[in-house]
Amino acid sequence: MRFRHGTLALLVVAAGCSGHGGNSAAGNGVPVPTGPQSPGGIWVATTPPVSTLTLFVAEDGDMRVSAEGPSFGAGAVMVTNLNQVTGSYHLRALQPSQTNPAASNLTCFVAGTVTTRTTMQLTVDCTDDAGASTERRLSFFYDATYEMGSSLADIAGNYTLEFRPATNTLNINGDGTLFGMLDNGPQCLLNGVVEIIDARFDLYRVTLSYSNCTRLPQYEGVTMTGFARRAYATQAGAFYAFLTGIVDAELSVLSVIYVPS
Repeated sequence: MRFRHGTLALLVVAAGCSGHGGNSAAGNGVPVPTGPQSPGGIWVATTPPVSTLTLFVAEDGDMRVSAEGPSFGAGAVMVTNLNQVTGSYHLRALQPSQTNPAASNLTCFVAGTVTTRTTMQLTVDCTDDAGASTERRLSFFYDATYEMGSSLADIAGNYTLEFRPATNTLNINGDGTLFGMLDNGPQCLLNGVVEIIDARFDLYRVTLSYSNCTRLPQYEGVTMTGFARRAYATQAGAFYAFLTGIVDAELSVLSVIYVPS
């Protein structure tokens, strides 16, 4: 959601990104390609002084980004010349309150190398709204839970949020269609679809549209896209949804953990 008006009270820390599982070459029977390397995976880097930057990357390079602060973003990467990674993302910080402005937006470019489902070494060059730039060289570790696999049968069911569960509901059908209510934030009805990106990996593509918004009408008709994956550290059957979209010309984020109801 927009990082103002308290709408990011819906934020839940993504505890589902458990364990970094480094150097898993063929977990769950998934071989490492001998040709062009894949950027797909959940990649975690520790940044100075003590914080983390997490990249959620689909096999096609579509990417969502989470950083402590907290900040969230979206972008994409691609691989050329077998293992050369290039890409970019836009990052936006959570505004703590209406009287405490958010940190500056960042536009970041990345370049480096990847070894499929093992390690990724990137130079991350970010520029804020004022034009100030920072450059960091980061080593990303691979989270092997990415290889747990995905299916619509596994994710189908009824869910809620742990806070105000009666008015934060989500139903996912066996064919991937979904509907529900989001009381936290804009107070809207939800409709959309969950799709399998690659059944070998635990990353689902989610498209979500808002309608009948009664609290924050600027969300009416907004569509958000992103990923879902199992929230392994939360409870059995829970999943983490991380979606981004544009509201009033600004990047907005839905970052929540749904639990079975």
